[in-house]
Amino acid sequence: MFRRHLPLLLLLSAPALAQPLLPLPEAVRRVEARYLGRMIEAEVVRGRPHEAADIVYLLRWQTPRGDILRIRVSAVDGALLDVDGQGMIEARRP
Repeated sequence: MFRRHLPLLLLLSAPALAQPLLPLPEAVRRVEARYLGRMIEAEVVRGRPHEAADIVYLLRWQTPRGDILRIRVSAVDGALLDVDGQGMIEARRP
């Protein structure tokens, strides 16, 4: 399921929207390269003050064991910003 928070895009400043966004499938490919499992949900959210990204993809990722990870990916450059959840060490690709 893909869920986007379009009103958020209206609240962002013009400079934030002037940057081209990384397509969501590319962000998912970058996460797949680092973690086993699959995306089960995605949201477009505002970056946190300490993150170097105005717009972030928040992915819910299901590991092969069934654990759920919350992964924040920069929607501008695809950098993995934060990973949280039980089983994240076991889900890391070698």
